[in-house]
Amino acid sequence: MHLSDSIEQRNAEPIIREMVSTMLGVELAPSRIQLGDAAKVDVDGAAPDQSAFVEIFAHQGRLRGAQYHKVARDALKLITLRREYPKSRLFIVFADSEAARCVEGKSWLAESLRLWQIDVLTVELDDHSRAVLRLAQTRQVMINPETAG
Repeated sequence: MHLSDSIEQRNAEPIIREMVSTMLGVELAPSRIQLGDAAKVDVDGAAPDQSAFVEIFAHQGRLRGAQYHKVARDALKLITLRREYPKSRLFIVFADSEAARCVEGKSWLAESLRLWQIDVLTVELDDHSRAVLRLAQTRQVMINPETAG
């Protein structure tokens, strides 16, 4: 396992997806969705009838740099899906209210989500899951000793 491996985040996604499925009253599953004639896109959750698409962020705490940009890229993915599935509901889901702050208030990204009707949901993980994710995040920011210096 590499220090930056995100297995803990991947393991948290099914838990988060199930929580959102319950909230929305629709079964969600990871899916590869056809876009146009040739392109496909992977989503963290989709309803069987493509009536809802979900992108999940298990990150705990404030987002920085590339993490913020991933939210923006996933928003673009959802917007593109809306072009193919115009009646679909779109969701970006956070597992931490501090992480969700990046899409609140008056930022351009927050405004973009509002304009494109992408709903932001925040779910609360249990203390153990949150601790596992925070520990993994600490490991992931470690500097590889072979490249330091």
